[in-house]
Amino acid sequence: MFPKPYSLRLFVPSDLGKDLGVVLDKPQSHYVANVMRKAAGEKIALFNGRDGEWLGVLQEAHKNHCLVHVTEQLRPQLAEPDITLLFAPVKKVQTALIVQKATELGVAALQPVQTARTNADRLREDKMTLQAFEAAEQCERLNIPVVGELLPLRAALAALEPERVLLFCNERLSGNSAGEVIPSLPRAGKWAIVTGPEGGFTDEEIAFISARENTYAISLGPRILRAETAVIAALSLLQAFHGDWIS
Repeated sequence: MFPKPYSLRLFVPSDLGKDLGVVLDKPQSHYVANVMRKAAGEKIALFNGRDGEWLGVLQEAHKNHCLVHVTEQLRPQLAEPDITLLFAPVKKVQTALIVQKATELGVAALQPVQTARTNADRLREDKMTLQAFEAAEQCERLNIPVVGELLPLRAALAALEPERVLLFCNERLSGNSAGEVIPSLPRAGKWAIVTGPEGGFTDEEIAFISARENTYAISLGPRILRAETAVIAALSLLQAFHGDWIS
């Protein structure tokens, strides 16, 4: 495996192109200069979700100000699967794990939902967005998933386009096996997955989700999975059969 031509990778909102200059914001400058101890002349990679991935050279590296000279494109922007994850937030550490792993597994949107048993009154959208940024930088994604504000389950489901295929992960172990359902579905342009909170969905919520058109209730095996495990399992299956894991 060839060594990477850079030692650090960052998301920036700025436009990227040959010979453009990018000024890093204060938190990123502190991270680059103080935490990572990068100096002028070192190479870093930049991406913005629009222009692909670019190589840049640090022209200035100070704790409050870093200037990067963009030199060449490393990868063009590529389309990623259109997958929305509707998930009930759980405890802070587990919610952070969901955001991180869902980002690594290629979701386009992260939509936290309030259910009858959701325990997340103080959910911080800005914190989840930062976690998504960090995960995308590390896993070499070319974009950042959109993080939505906490919505009631009914409102989040109503916001889904009718043509979006929804996989309903039912912790009651009802529904056909995910290993049978997902491969048998026709290819779709838009997907969604919904997973529940600790304690699961109520009977009313199960009936409401199941009644939505274009929805498939699936079982994720013979064992009850933790919320974060269910997210990882469902996304992995979807990516393997209908996502960008397909060569």
